[in-house]
Amino acid sequence: MVEITYQMVLSTLQTVALIVGIVYYLIIMRNSQKTRELTLKAQEHATETRQLDLYTKWQMELTKPDFLKNWFEISYLEWEGFDDFAKKYSHNVNPDHGSKRFSLWFYFDGLGYLLYRGMIDADTVFDMIGSGSISHWNRYEPIIRGFRERDGRPGEAWRWFEYLANEMKKVREQRGLPEYVPAWRPE
Repeated sequence: MVEITYQMVLSTLQTVALIVGIVYYLIIMRNSQKTRELTLKAQEHATETRQLDLYTKWQMELTKPDFLKNWFEISYLEWEGFDDFAKKYSHNVNPDHGSKRFSLWFYFDGLGYLLYRGMIDADTVFDMIGSGSISHWNRYEPIIRGFRERDGRPGEAWRWFEYLANEMKKVREQRGLPEYVPAWRPE
């Protein structure tokens, strides 16, 4: 018969405690991993929700009749070079056209900034207004550059609008789409 000693009981308890500790540690690690996975999924969902909210707000602005009317109206302005444009349409000369133009440019500038910060993705923006932002930038680029030069703000004024147009061109190229030529494009 085996005699049970205090040393054997103590050794057995230590072994059981070690096994319980290891099992407990593995359970904690597994739960921690599941918690991390759930947290990542929640963050992804929150990001998607934020992007959808941004998309909805920007889309609502884009579909307002006054906004569209302004967009169309300034798309058909006519000028012969920067000086002629500045004489006819600068905000201090023609506040009505200036406010309409700024409204659209701030819209594009804001989208460009959100895109730059990664708060909205390029494919979503392209699907919203990609061609419109490109064609509008192409039409007004010489004017914006003229204002930048005149006002001593070479890379500052409307930089996010420019960024947006360049990123939309990249998406267009990635998708293999042809260049959009608007009806109002000057000859």
